[in-house]
Amino acid sequence: MPRRKRAAAGSSSPKISRLRTWEQPSMRPDRLRRRLLFLLAGSGLSTLPLARHALAAPSRPTPGKGQAQAAADAGKGLKVIVVGAGMAGLSAAATLTEAGAEVIVLEARDRIGGRIFTDRSLGVPVENGANFIHGFNDNPAAELASQTGATPFFVDPEQWQLFQPGGVEPEEFETDDIFDDLNRIADKAAEEADGDRKRSLEEVIAVLDPALLQEPIGNWALTDTYEGDLGAPLAQISALHFDAGEIFDGPDAVLREGYDTLPKALAEGLDIRLNEPVRRIRHSAGGVTVDTVTGTLSADHCIVTVPLGVLKAGSVVFDPPLPEPHRRAIATIGFGRLAKVSVAFDQAFWPEAPHFLGFAGDRRGRFADMLNLVPIHGAAVLTMVASGDYAETVDAMDDAALRADITAVLRDMFGDKAVAPKAMARHVWSADPFALGTYSFPAVGAAPSDHQVLALPAGPRLFLAGEHTSADYFGTVHGAFISGERAADAVLVAGKG
Repeated sequence: MPRRKRAAAGSSSPKISRLRTWEQPSMRPDRLRRRLLFLLAGSGLSTLPLARHALAAPSRPTPGKGQAQAAADAGKGLKVIVVGAGMAGLSAAATLTEAGAEVIVLEARDRIGGRIFTDRSLGVPVENGANFIHGFNDNPAAELASQTGATPFFVDPEQWQLFQPGGVEPEEFETDDIFDDLNRIADKAAEEADGDRKRSLEEVIAVLDPALLQEPIGNWALTDTYEGDLGAPLAQISALHFDAGEIFDGPDAVLREGYDTLPKALAEGLDIRLNEPVRRIRHSAGGVTVDTVTGTLSADHCIVTVPLGVLKAGSVVFDPPLPEPHRRAIATIGFGRLAKVSVAFDQAFWPEAPHFLGFAGDRRGRFADMLNLVPIHGAAVLTMVASGDYAETVDAMDDAALRADITAVLRDMFGDKAVAPKAMARHVWSADPFALGTYSFPAVGAAPSDHQVLALPAGPRLFLAGEHTSADYFGTVHGAFISGERAADAVLVAGKG
């Protein structure tokens, strides 16, 4: 959601905050955007040590760092099991395969892609999971999209319209003032937390600007900026590390053909075995043995890319257990919840030009942000996002209750011309046994170093990958992609030992 950028406490240079891939960019007033662009212009964006992808696509798009290793056949003779066919697992498997390794990918679902889940039941691609490539310039996900020939639609965060109940649109100065307040909070939050990892963002806001929590536009801005971005209620978000991480520069994009074009491209030619949930991984200096619901496989190395929610639940048993620092990091890092639903109508009854619509209702997080698919696909479809505590409420609704709730919100915004949706698409990630949530976030008590711990080897033959193992790009598709390459390179360096 937002591209926040601000000076860290005690720092003379601005700190670039990262942007989650799951949902849309926040809807920012021009004043804040001008400030943002000024800060971006005055900073040195870090670049990743990745070989750049050639835009002419080979038979299968190849990952970045792995290409150099592949040229030397560094993986020849290695047998590797990759658990999970999301972007991290596919990135790792493609890198290793290019390097000559024998790779088997075990996927619990009946499809690849993990938390990339494109739905076409409404007549156009809608994203039940990851939605955007955030920061298109030099982003490896964007480079992969270019190789596949996917068509990006660049969304404009200035193309937005906010509504209050009764169809009232706030004055520009009102939203400008609110975002000025948020900037002041962002600048002072870490100082107010005073090094206490137990302080939540909600607690700090209640001290610095309690009025924000009492007014609908303030609550909308808090959801748009933090709860929807980080995928968690303010009470669970760390006041010390809410702005941790990095971003790529450039515009944000939707892939018109669907986000699932990326995992499909990476998967070409790989040995992927669907409907194979992993139950136990035995690992030692001599190799690994992986037990699935259908049998047992052995290999030299194993890369585990299941979501953090699955690790938290203990759905995969490690023998011996993961190192204590890894277990502590898994327990400490937050794993969020968002509720997304795409709804289709015979015709649009909302403004067709804005890329984003917002709703500043009486309850924070109640479909505060909406992506308008009219400019993208020419279709009367909205993707609506519930965040914070209200995401849990929506996840518990059946389809009939959800349809009624969405209709009530839209009628609050547009009056009698709003009608009930004729069709809906949703996926309840919090109830999905192979996810148990959406993506990782800086929870109360957690620190960026926890992600760094998960990037370390979990054993002589065992490695973890996934967005939760990236301190810089957690919660993003490109973070997952890069982590897969990192884990694959670690396997290639370890070799046969």
